[in-house]
Amino acid sequence: MADPITYFLQRVEGTVDLTLTSERFIAKTKGSGLLDKPRVTDISLGDLKNFCLVKTIGVQNLVGPGSDGDLTFDSEFIFSFLESGKLKNKRVFVNSRDPRFQAVLQGLTQLCPGASLLHLDPAEAQKQMGAVSSSKVLIV
Repeated sequence: MADPITYFLQRVEGTVDLTLTSERFIAKTKGSGLLDKPRVTDISLGDLKNFCLVKTIGVQNLVGPGSDGDLTFDSEFIFSFLESGKLKNKRVFVNSRDPRFQAVLQGLTQLCPGASLLHLDPAEAQKQMGAVSSSKVLIV
């Protein structure tokens, strides 16, 4: 892979910026609040353990009372990785239909075929990753 593959999403409550190179996967997020700080997850592809895609549930897209919701995204991209010897999970909202995001998924699948859980039911993929389902997170 010569050039990095990039994906950017501007949503009501923040931004998601994904970059895939031949050696690294970088996820940058920033909330839209005044006190929100940019968060960067920069990992080597060797530390990427699994990834999956899970459709959002309606309440995740809500913005406020009376709104139709934020329809710029339809899924959560969840990935697990090793950091300082510990397994961590990260979730970011994405538009799964966006060709740029599809290119990131395809690139990850080619570079890390053993990490892809896209062939599994999303609930099973989350279970294998040790990620809590969105509906359970929202209840808490």
